[in-house]
Amino acid sequence: MERRLTAVLAADVVGYSRLMGANELRTFERLKQLREQLVAPTVANCDGRVVKLTGDGFLAEFASAAQAVRCAIELQGEMARLEAATPEKERIVLRIGINLGDVILEDGDIYGDGVNVAARLEGMAEPGGVLISHSIRENAAPSVQTTFFDNGERKFKNIERPIRVWSWPKRLTSLRAEGKPQLFLASFEGRGEVEQRFANDLGHELRSCLARLTGLELTANRARAHYVLEGAVHVGDGRHRIFARLLSSEEEKQIWSERYDERCDSLFDVLDRCAPRVAMSVRRRVAAADAQRLAGRPLDELSVEELLALAGISFFTPTKEGWRGGGVISEQILELQPKNFMALMMAGSGLGTAEFLYGFGRPEDTVLNIAIRRVEEAVRLNNKSDVVHTAHSLLLLFGRRRHADAKAAALRSLELNPDFNMAMWALGATQVFSGDFDAGAESAMRAVGIESRDPYVHLYSRFAGYGHLDAGRFDEARAWFQRANQLAPAVGPNLAALAVACWREGDHPSARHAIAALLEEEPDFSVSRCNPLPYRTPEAWLEFAKALRAAGAPD
Repeated sequence: MERRLTAVLAADVVGYSRLMGANELRTFERLKQLREQLVAPTVANCDGRVVKLTGDGFLAEFASAAQAVRCAIELQGEMARLEAATPEKERIVLRIGINLGDVILEDGDIYGDGVNVAARLEGMAEPGGVLISHSIRENAAPSVQTTFFDNGERKFKNIERPIRVWSWPKRLTSLRAEGKPQLFLASFEGRGEVEQRFANDLGHELRSCLARLTGLELTANRARAHYVLEGAVHVGDGRHRIFARLLSSEEEKQIWSERYDERCDSLFDVLDRCAPRVAMSVRRRVAAADAQRLAGRPLDELSVEELLALAGISFFTPTKEGWRGGGVISEQILELQPKNFMALMMAGSGLGTAEFLYGFGRPEDTVLNIAIRRVEEAVRLNNKSDVVHTAHSLLLLFGRRRHADAKAAALRSLELNPDFNMAMWALGATQVFSGDFDAGAESAMRAVGIESRDPYVHLYSRFAGYGHLDAGRFDEARAWFQRANQLAPAVGPNLAALAVACWREGDHPSARHAIAALLEEEPDFSVSRCNPLPYRTPEAWLEFAKALRAAGAPD
C-alpha cells in the first residue's frame, strides 16, 4: 500500500433516484454522455485523475488543491450552461465536495480519512455548489480568486475532529456560519405625535429586553438579519394596543404575530408589561423556527449555534425525554466547544433536573455530580447569563437542597433580567420549599403573567399550586394543578399534585380519579419510592405523601 497527500474531489447527482424513476434509460444515457464529454476531459485538463465512477457520481484526485477547485468550478459552470434548456425537473445537477488529506492508494483506488471527509462534504453541499474543507482553502487561496463563504466548523458522522467548511457560490442556506441568529428591530409605526412617541419608547424598551436574552443578537443591518421584528401601536380612550410581527428574511414570510391590549393610563406600566412579553415570544419563536429549519439534518453536520437551537427546543417539550434529549444534543456541542457555557448549562440541566421536574426519582449521584459541576463551570465562564443562574438555582434546590444558595442564584438571575419568567419561577420554587408559601405562590404566578404562552407555564403553574397547597388554599391549588395538567397532559407530578389538592379539599372521587390517571401513566409508581419534594422541613412532604396514600396511591 502507498500513502500520499492528495486533493480528493467527490461528486454525485442530486435526485438521482428520482431521475432514474422518471426515465431510467434517458437518465443513464445522459449521465454517460456527460461523463465522457465533460467530466473526464475537465478533470484531465486540470491535471487530475478520475479514480472511479459510482452509480450517480465519481471520485477524482489532484496533486494540487488549486487544480481541484478549478476543476469543480468549471464543472459546475459548464453543467449549468448545458442543462439550462432542460426542464428543471429533468436537469442533471451535481454537488461537489473537496478535501485535502492523507489517502491510501491500492490497485488504482484510494481510501482513507481524506476520501471520507470529501464524501461528507459532498453530501452537505448544495445542488450546483461546491463545498471545500479548510485545508483546501488554505492551499488553494493564493492561486484561486474564487470567493468561498465561511460556514464555520461542522462535526461529521464517523469523523473524529470538526471540519471547517467553505461554500461556493454562496453561503449554505441550510447551515449558518458560527454565530447567533441575527434580529433586526424595525421602528414600530404610530399615527400622530402621541402614538409615534409611544412607538419610539416601545422600541427602546424592546431593544433593552432583547439585548438581555440569550440565543439571538440584534443587528443594525436589516440586510444581514435572519429575522425582522416590526409592528405598530394605537393609543386612545385609556387603551394601548400593540401589534407585533416576526418575519423570516430567509423564507421571506411572516412566522409570528400577536396583538397586546392594555387598559392603563400609565405608559410605564404598559411598557413594563408588554415589552418583556413581546421579547420572550420573539425569542421562543426564533428558536422554534430555527429548529424547524434544521429538522431531519444529522446532528453531526450542524454548527454549534444550530445545535444550541435544537437543544433549546427539545427542552420546550414537557417530558423527561424532551429534557434529556436537550442534554444529549448539548453533549454533541461540548465535543466541538468544551467551554461553551450554554452547552454546559443545558447538558447539566438535561442530566440533572429532568427527573426532578418530570418524574419521581433522583438521578444517580455520579450523574448529578457531573450535572452540577457543568452548571457551576457555566457560571464561572459567564456570570452574566440569566438562564445559567436559573439552571444553577434549580440544581442547588433539587439536587443539593441548598435553599439559601438556590434563592441567591435565582435573585442574581433577576438582577440581570428582572423580567425573566424562568428566574421568577425558580425564585418561587425556593420560596415554597423554604416555607414561604405565599411569596412562592406569588412569584410563580408572576412568572405565568409575564408570558402566558411560554412553553414552561405548566411548570410555573404547578409550583404556584404547591404554594397555595402548603398555605392551605386547596381550591386555588387545585385550579393551578388542573391548569398544569391541561398544558402538559399525563405528566406524573402534575397528576400527583392534583390528587393531593383534591383529597385535601374534600373531593375524594376526583382525587382517586387523578391517582388512576397517574398509575396509567406510571404503573410502577409508589409513594415510598418517591424522591421527596425538596422542603426544608419534612412535615410538608409527609402531609403530601399521606394524602397520596389516602387517595389510593400504592405505598
